[in-house]
Amino acid sequence: MANYSLSKPVCQLDENNYFVGMTVADLDPLNTNGNYLIPRLCIIADEPELKAGYIPQWLGNAWKYIEDHRGETVYSKQTGERIRISELGALPDDLTTQAPLPYSEWSEKAGTWIEVSDADELRLLDKRKNAGMLNRNQILTQIELEHGENKEKLVEIAERELTGAHLVKVRNTIMEAQTFTLGNDDIWQFFSETLNIDQDRLFRLWEEAKNNYN
Repeated sequence: MANYSLSKPVCQLDENNYFVGMTVADLDPLNTNGNYLIPRLCIIADEPELKAGYIPQWLGNAWKYIEDHRGETVYSKQTGERIRISELGALPDDLTTQAPLPYSEWSEKAGTWIEVSDADELRLLDKRKNAGMLNRNQILTQIELEHGENKEKLVEIAERELTGAHLVKVRNTIMEAQTFTLGNDDIWQFFSETLNIDQDRLFRLWEEAKNNYN
């Protein structure tokens, strides 16, 4: 009478035949011919080699290795959107593992993110928006201290140098607005172009007004 091992290793699969791990099949105590009780979703096969970034899938007679990016963070080449991978398989062509750089777009030719042509303008616009708000007294007091123009003088300059809707918006802001922002194109142009305040100096002036007149 042959001697059989009380158990033997078998490969456990999931519902889609992907390898889960190794388990054991017990010898059938009611059968003397070496029959084993194979657990559900298990197969008798050699344990597959484990490869980083892949998961083995049983094809019925051999193992196939499927790319496994589950849990990885990737990015849309079109929008830069951050995406968490939850499905097996190769990454779609419109995704990349490279995180986008600020003010960049994906270049298929270069195979990486490259800075857009108007990156400097976008940086400046973001810096203006992030400068926050000042109330009218804060900014007008700081301008008067540093440049000598009070509110009435600023209105006089605006009426002399500006025309049309640009004039109306600047004049009304100086005379009536509760708050000022550098994100306002009319005010930005008036300060930087009409009053000829250097951009770096304008940002410093803005921060000084915040700190000095809370």
